Amino acid sequence: MRNWSLRTRLTAVLATTLGVFAGLSTVSYLTHSRAEDRLGSLFADQLVVLTELPAHRNQLRRVDAFADNYLTTKDPVWLERRAAAAAEFAETHARIAILIHDPSERTEWDAIGAEFTAYAAEQADFLRKASRGGITRQEAIRLALDNETVDRHIERMSHFGRLSFEHLDAQRQATRAAAISTFLFVLAIGLIGSLAVAALVSRIVLSPVARLQAQTAAWKLGEPWTLDMPDGPPEVRKLLAGMRAMADALNAQFERERQAGRLKSQLVSGVSHEFNNALAVIHTAHALLKENEPETAEAAPWHEMLAANIKALSTMATNLLNLGRLESGKFTLDIQRVDACALLKGAVSRLEILATRKKLKTLLDLPPDCELPCAGDPDALSLVVANLFTNAVKYTHEGGTVTMGARAHGGEVEIFVADTGIGIAPEEREKIFTGFYRAEEGKKEAKGFGVGLALSRMILEAHGADLELTSEPGKGSRFFFQLPPFKGGGADLRA
Repeated sequence: MRNWSLRTRLTAVLATTLGVFAGLSTVSYLTHSRAEDRLGSLFADQLVVLTELPAHRNQLRRVDAFADNYLTTKDPVWLERRAAAAAEFAETHARIAILIHDPSERTEWDAIGAEFTAYAAEQADFLRKASRGGITRQEAIRLALDNETVDRHIERMSHFGRLSFEHLDAQRQATRAAAISTFLFVLAIGLIGSLAVAALVSRIVLSPVARLQAQTAAWKLGEPWTLDMPDGPPEVRKLLAGMRAMADALNAQFERERQAGRLKSQLVSGVSHEFNNALAVIHTAHALLKENEPETAEAAPWHEMLAANIKALSTMATNLLNLGRLESGKFTLDIQRVDACALLKGAVSRLEILATRKKLKTLLDLPPDCELPCAGDPDALSLVVANLFTNAVKYTHEGGTVTMGARAHGGEVEIFVADTGIGIAPEEREKIFTGFYRAEEGKKEAKGFGVGLALSRMILEAHGADLELTSEPGKGSRFFFQLPPFKGGGADLRA
């Protein structure tokens, strides 16, 4: 049976179950039918007995009446008639006895017959004595009027009729109880059989699935996947073969992706490092140029342009470098006390030049006498704020507004960056956090790699926070996150 298919197994189980149930049903039907036939036969015989009883009682009365007539008239014809009636009574009594099947009824009926025989014999002796003149006329009339014995016999026969009817009703009730018992037995067997079949079918169908589930629970990407069921049904073995091929393909693809990811991280880190070195040289050259040459009105815009672009490129390079560190697990956090107000003010002082160059208004939304201490890595949070501010500047049209703010919210400190820019469509709000993804509208507005938001979310997740977004296309976006208040102490966490 191990090599049978699931269909064959289920067919065998169902066929066996139906066969057993059909057999039990047949036995139940035959048993009930036989009981009904027996009850019907008993009822028919009992009905004949009950039908014959009135006539049989009349026969007894006739025997007594013919004897009384002889006693009063002395006519021998009545003796002949009495003898014929007694013989007819005995014949009827014997015929009825054949129809009586209950032992107690048969005993009672035989007792009635014996009593009549004794009565008839005693009456015959008395009549012979009367025919020889052994009794006077007054005695004969008195005896003819005495019907106590006959009445007693008739009452006993009537009682037998009631007893016979009670026995017939008891048999009917017993037959009905037997039928109900048989039905309940078959029903119980059916229910037990159904549960057994359900359990067996469940085992046949679900056992291979459970074994497969136990094997797949131990699967890990990058490690060999165990898939083996030599004694399973053919359908499951075919499924396993397909899953094994898929597992091998997935593992191979995973290994290729892992190698590609490792190369990407190495390339990004290498390019970012060299990019930062080149930017450092440019930044130094620009600083020396400003120091050695007098600043003029004509040169000022160019210096601002150089400073803004150097800052933007430096931010991009830092993002790429830190993204590589996060993916490789080499990015560490130094949790300290960070004043959210000071953090945002410092960011504005460093980055406001980017907004000024694009003719954007920069606002700080902070509570009066602001001091909102929170727990975080100051350098990492500065990078997050810089990314969010730079992102807002990129995607806000000239004349728009970029607002940075902080507030106490639900026992934590909420930091946000809002703009009046192009906004983000609902279907793209999660994609922009995946890394190296940019919305179509964003591609039209500004250049970039699409890593700033992904890096910011990863840094905040390392803090135990989440970068959230509310946005409406054409009306701007609001990025915000919440940090726990600083409670003293510090920690060095590896992201």
